[in-house]
Amino acid sequence: MNPNIKKILGESFPILVLCTVGGVIAGLLLYDMEGDITTIPGVLVLLPAILGLRGNISGVLGSRLASALHLGLIDAELKWNKPLADNIYTSMILNVVMSFLLGIIAYYAYILAGFPDTASIIQLTLISLIAGTLAGVILTAMTVLLSILTFARGLDPDNILMPSLSTVGDIITVLCLLIAVKFVGMFVFI
Repeated sequence: MNPNIKKILGESFPILVLCTVGGVIAGLLLYDMEGDITTIPGVLVLLPAILGLRGNISGVLGSRLASALHLGLIDAELKWNKPLADNIYTSMILNVVMSFLLGIIAYYAYILAGFPDTASIIQLTLISLIAGTLAGVILTAMTVLLSILTFARGLDPDNILMPSLSTVGDIITVLCLLIAVKFVGMFVFI
């Protein structure tokens, strides 16, 4: 077998197996939280989009960091430098801005779909902003650590990051969504 194919399979296969298990765990968590999540109408409209958004932003960050590591712009150690800082700041700005916009878009999608006007734009936007930003902070830190650690151990971050970030990101985002729903749900007047 071609050594490149063998290396890619050797690095990717175990991670993909773990990610499959992690995906089932995320589904079980979501199922267990169904009662909490459905207390605020419109959150289920928000859920797939916020999961996708977190995966997209952390995936782009992971890809950019992997490229920077391969090019030698970032060392395989936890040292603050301009390319690393720029990528982290950009990721955080995207997390906040896109989470805010997602809440607004989810509200109008909920209304345009013909659901009863029981969801508040403020509630959905706050839930999206809190859950998205909190998950974004955690996933940004995880992306930086995972990309540097995998590269330092001689593994290709491109084989490890995307599946890992997608699965762990789903679990983290679902948990952050629950936290946001519980927090915003305490303020019924909104």
